[in-house]
Amino acid sequence: MAGDIRRTATWAITGVLAIVILVGFVQGDPEPEDRVARLGSAIKCPVCQGEAIIDSPSPTAEAMMDVLEEKVAAGETDGQIVDYFTARFGDGIYLDPPFAGRTLLVWLIPMAAVVGGFWMILSRRRVAVDEPAEAEPS
Repeated sequence: MAGDIRRTATWAITGVLAIVILVGFVQGDPEPEDRVARLGSAIKCPVCQGEAIIDSPSPTAEAMMDVLEEKVAAGETDGQIVDYFTARFGDGIYLDPPFAGRTLLVWLIPMAAVVGGFWMILSRRRVAVDEPAEAEPS
């Protein structure tokens, strides 16, 4: 019986790996226009309030999009392009800040607040359940 489970698990893992490899080959490299759109929607316009450079009508955002298109056309990797904009504008230039360094607090503080809220709710429930109700004298 254990051999059947192992054999089934082995075939399932092999099947999943085959699908992942095939999907990777089918997708191939993204088109330059797709890369520009993806990166342009991740980079925040420094002039606008929380708007991506791809959506912003400001001259600054248009200039940044031109630079982005030039860098993609020149064959630079996404990492090189990200490093370029980070060097000029800092980590705050991205709509979704990276999960490292100084921006780690941006990710951890909300999570800690949610966990703390759940903990407070659960601890208050336990106190209410643990305390027996006083019987009223007759």
